[in-house]
Amino acid sequence: MIILPNNLAATLNDSQVPHQLAHQIATYVAVFVVAFLLVAICRILITRLRHHKFKPRQLIYDGLIGACIILLAYLGGSYVYQQNMLGVKTAILKPVQQHERQVAAKKASSSTISRATIRKMVMRNAAKGFEKQGFVSIPSRNILLPIYNDAYSNAGLNLGADYANRSSQDPDGTKIPVMGQGNYGLAAHNFNDGVTGFSGLQQVINQNAPYISNGQLKGSSWLNGTSVLLANNKGLYQYEITGQDTVKNTDVSVLDPTKNAQLTIISCLFPSTQYRIITHADLKHTYTWKNAPQSVVSRFNLQVYNTNARVSWWNPGVEEGANGDQGGTK
Repeated sequence: MIILPNNLAATLNDSQVPHQLAHQIATYVAVFVVAFLLVAICRILITRLRHHKFKPRQLIYDGLIGACIILLAYLGGSYVYQQNMLGVKTAILKPVQQHERQVAAKKASSSTISRATIRKMVMRNAAKGFEKQGFVSIPSRNILLPIYNDAYSNAGLNLGADYANRSSQDPDGTKIPVMGQGNYGLAAHNFNDGVTGFSGLQQVINQNAPYISNGQLKGSSWLNGTSVLLANNKGLYQYEITGQDTVKNTDVSVLDPTKNAQLTIISCLFPSTQYRIITHADLKHTYTWKNAPQSVVSRFNLQVYNTNARVSWWNPGVEEGANGDQGGTK
């Protein structure tokens, strides 16, 4: 028995290769072609300005050499960025995501959309064969994902987040978890990009630390105090993160029932995908759609905020947020 099927990380790691490779090759070809054309144009302009004789062979030679140099520079920069060497990717993403939050918050503050419409968008079932549970929002991490009912299949996980309910006491997941009650388990892919799915919950992109140190499984407090919001047809639930643990993918005890209302978020660790990052949060407030603060309700305004469930190279499709069909209103 495992917390989530190994495909949460293993197939994302292995099966992604042909998808990601094709996407990368297409990108590299495009960069090379554009670089060649730019170098060729520059060469033509310089030749004319100097009133030199035009030589097609020299033009092609210069274009190829220049394009190769530019492509190598692009490959090097892309590798450094994707591997997050020296924290480059983390440093770049931080101001970009902060700007996105500021822009969206400004739009949300001026939006006249009703709570009834936001509630309808949240509960719209956008996936055939699955049951919509609601939405999860972690504002400070730019996370906004639909919640469906199957964390144990690729199809379910590819939709965004799903409730996870297979514990040591209920290995078959017969009991459906309830938001705001007991131990509500939630899972989504970690795409190792700091953006998609629950990737933003890993402290440093593509680095095991601080979750694994000297071969020992550790935790992290970097998100402590962070608000996590859940929404369903009945109301909205505000949780607060209390810490993160690291467990093996065979540890189902984190989903065992609890007396206190808490949230257990499960995502993979990269690059050691045989481990899971467990983010714990305690319930702080429960609201109805009518009495919830506007600041809480507006976080689920899908006409304003982008969702982050999909990437082109793995699970392409239409997002449910402002960057997609806007909760079915577009």
